[in-house]
Amino acid sequence: MFVLGLITALAAIGIIGLIAMPKMGKLFFVKDISRLDFEETLAVIRKNVADNDHGWFITMEKDYNKTYAEKKKGELPFRLVEFKIGNSNHSYRVNRAFPAVATFMPAAIAVVGEDDGKVAVYRKNTGLMGKFFGGVIRKVMCEEVPVQMNEILKGAL
Repeated sequence: MFVLGLITALAAIGIIGLIAMPKMGKLFFVKDISRLDFEETLAVIRKNVADNDHGWFITMEKDYNKTYAEKKKGELPFRLVEFKIGNSNHSYRVNRAFPAVATFMPAAIAVVGEDDGKVAVYRKNTGLMGKFFGGVIRKVMCEEVPVQMNEILKGAL
C-alpha cells in the first residue's frame, strides 16, 4: 500500500511539474513598470549607470526596432531597447570562482514601450539565480547585483 501511495504521489508531482513548468520561466525575470515615458526611462538608466559609484558601465545599447528595420524583419508591436551593463568588480570575483557563470554576464535591462504608453522594465532575477550557488557567486548575485540594479533604475520605477 505504501509503495502504491508513493508512486501515485510521485506521478501527481510529475504531472503538476509538467503543467507548471512553462509558467515557471517567468520567475527568472523581474518586471517593473516605469513611471516615466519610454525616452525618459532610457535617459534615467543611461544617467544612473554613468553616475554610479559601484563600477557599472554600459557595454552595449541595442534598439531592436531599428535593427529589425535595417534587417527587413518587420516591425515589433512595441518599442524595445536593451542595455547590456557590465561591472568588472563583480565579474572578476564571480569568474575567478566559477567561470561558467560568465554566461549570465553582463547584466541586461530591457525597456519595452507599449502602444498604451506603459513602459515595462525587465531584468534577470539574479537573486533567484544566485540561490543555486554558494560563496562569492551567491553573495554577488543575491545581495550586491539586485540592490545596485535598483539604484540604476531609481527615478524610473
